[in-house]
Amino acid sequence: MTALLSIDGVSKSFGAVCALSGVDLSVDAGSIFAIIGPNGAGKSTLFNAITGIYTLDSGTIAFDGRRIDGLPTFVIARRGIARTFQNLRLFGFLSAIDNVLIGEHARMRGTLVDSLLGTPRARAQERAARERARAWLDFVGLNDVGEQFARNLSYGAQRRLEIARALASQPRLLLLDEPAAGLNPTEKRELADLVRAIRDRGVTVVLIEHDMGLVMSLCERIAVLDHGEKIAQGAPAEIRANPAVIEAYLGAPA
Repeated sequence: MTALLSIDGVSKSFGAVCALSGVDLSVDAGSIFAIIGPNGAGKSTLFNAITGIYTLDSGTIAFDGRRIDGLPTFVIARRGIARTFQNLRLFGFLSAIDNVLIGEHARMRGTLVDSLLGTPRARAQERAARERARAWLDFVGLNDVGEQFARNLSYGAQRRLEIARALASQPRLLLLDEPAAGLNPTEKRELADLVRAIRDRGVTVVLIEHDMGLVMSLCERIAVLDHGEKIAQGAPAEIRANPAVIEAYLGAPA
């Protein structure tokens, strides 16, 4: 396996608060990788750095061998990185299928003139995009709710809808920020099956997650952050037995 995502010496501060300090990690293509750590460890900050929301104070981020740090978010998305967010960011008064169509935008090639005039090319692209959007809804198990407002779906269905929208941009790397938050045990099992199915389609998955049972059963490699620093990286069994990880989660003995 080869590294699809390489993060070297990444640091980011907000005033006097150091959110990331010299973080290094590497994610192999075709893997399911987890980033874990206590609240405030810098996990979401790292996702925001990867996707161009935050600029780095120092360090580099490379995707498929090419640096992406400093690039605009839309360029990074077109390179093949998509994400979901810790707090759902759906368009509640748009239908489920229209939410997925927004993800298609990154791959559509029509011009503004085509859209304004409703040219045959624009109409053909719209039909094709809608067919792909329906296929993504079917993939995440939402084929029967395509015309419903996103706000009317159950919480678990909204989580899957956000994943479908991310997949619609045809990423090679999918970042999931706490995808199991708020899900019941059955929904978590379905999520695990979905993540494996995404990986089986050739998409590398990196997730931030607090459910350790899910992480340990699903992910091949895990990196642990604490106070902005990476304190461990390895296979689940290694992470489970690592004294620094145990201390970060449980605290040092008195």
